[in-house]
Amino acid sequence: MVYAYMTKKYWLRVGLMGIVLAMILFSIIRAIYQMRAENPLANLVGETIELTGTINGDPDISDEASSARLGNLSYNDNTVSGTVYLYGNLDPELERGDRVTIRGKFAQGFGTFVGAFYRPKVIILLKPEPISISLRIRNFFAESVRDTIGGREAKLGLAYLLGMRNGLDDETLEMLSLVGLTHIVVASGTHLGIIADFFRKKFGKISRFAGLLFGIICVLFFGQIVGWTASITRAAIVSGLMMAGWYYGRKLGAGRVIMIAMAITLIINPMYVVDIGWLLSFAAFTGIMVLEPMLVEFFYGRVGIEHKATKRPGLIAELILASLAATLMCAPILLYYFGSISVVSILANVLILPTIPFAMGMTALAGLVGFLPNFFLFDWARYIVVKVATLVLDYHLFVMEIFAKQTNLIITMEKYNPLVFLLYIPILMPFIIGLIKRQVLRRKAKLRVYSNPEKYLPYTA
Repeated sequence: MVYAYMTKKYWLRVGLMGIVLAMILFSIIRAIYQMRAENPLANLVGETIELTGTINGDPDISDEASSARLGNLSYNDNTVSGTVYLYGNLDPELERGDRVTIRGKFAQGFGTFVGAFYRPKVIILLKPEPISISLRIRNFFAESVRDTIGGREAKLGLAYLLGMRNGLDDETLEMLSLVGLTHIVVASGTHLGIIADFFRKKFGKISRFAGLLFGIICVLFFGQIVGWTASITRAAIVSGLMMAGWYYGRKLGAGRVIMIAMAITLIINPMYVVDIGWLLSFAAFTGIMVLEPMLVEFFYGRVGIEHKATKRPGLIAELILASLAATLMCAPILLYYFGSISVVSILANVLILPTIPFAMGMTALAGLVGFLPNFFLFDWARYIVVKVATLVLDYHLFVMEIFAKQTNLIITMEKYNPLVFLLYIPILMPFIIGLIKRQVLRRKAKLRVYSNPEKYLPYTA
């Protein structure tokens, strides 16, 4: 009876994973078909044209030059697939979701862009109707943070909290790129996970249902505030699966969570498979969820049938291994698309990542105290919050400046070299060794059961 139940449960799991794999394969085929389909814009390179589209994500607006992504394209009243890159002196009023018509010389695309405009002219600018309430709330709160903290610290805090990297100056962006910390100023799974986990734990003290409900509300609200990018969509699905598992008292395996999230995101948009943000998001998540435990097993060892570690790494060691796992999984992708990666990125992540939740919390608190009226006690509270927030953010800027100067520790190579993905063979070696070890231990455990079944009979009946 028990054997039949276990067999049925096993085949149910196999069937579900088969469906998930079929969804992923179907989505990849759709993506390949869309990429190979003839795009009418390909024949317009070098010509001056008018193109209509919607601003995807937050534009990077600055005094010198600005950039934005244009999706949902329309040319000569015909829908066109793909995304176009805009660069130049763009209208500072451009926001996420705006529908614009631009005119300019159409240039060859790069990466995942079907084309590009350099110094385009905006002919028509239409704001979405109804007006995005979530975007207005975000901008209103961001203004309070700027007024309260001010300077580069406020911009960095907003990049952490809301993914608003469009306010960062070119010097800070260059430092982040050199040190390998660009991912911390892009609204991603890390940011969403921190916020969702905070609300789940706080309201989970009331009841499990309250924790689940407010956790999901937090995920949806955060996604609406920062925009449903590929990484945020992935993070929202993963957070939902994790919270559902926590609510029902089930621990979901990392491999299943990754596969299910991958299948759902690709069904939503099959072109995510060539989106750099999607690739890096899943690479970092896979590194932390799959490769890090293997690194722990590789360095600290595991013994016994239950595979319990002989000892656990300390806080610093765990941070180093997590940063190492995420960096190693992302390294081939970064080398392929950007042609460079910093060796000091692991140490920089270890010094900065543990304080990111505190920096986000102090930035949020600074925005809230900014709404308080001018009163003696409120002024003191505002002063203390701003002082602490500034100290933390200044520490981050100091670490970035120190490591950004170590240019001799940056690995560079030719872009778009597919051979870099062979690096995954040595990177995944701890994972492969861990699988082999577990198979050997399981085989030994079965042999002990078969050689002495009377001893294990009470537990298998």
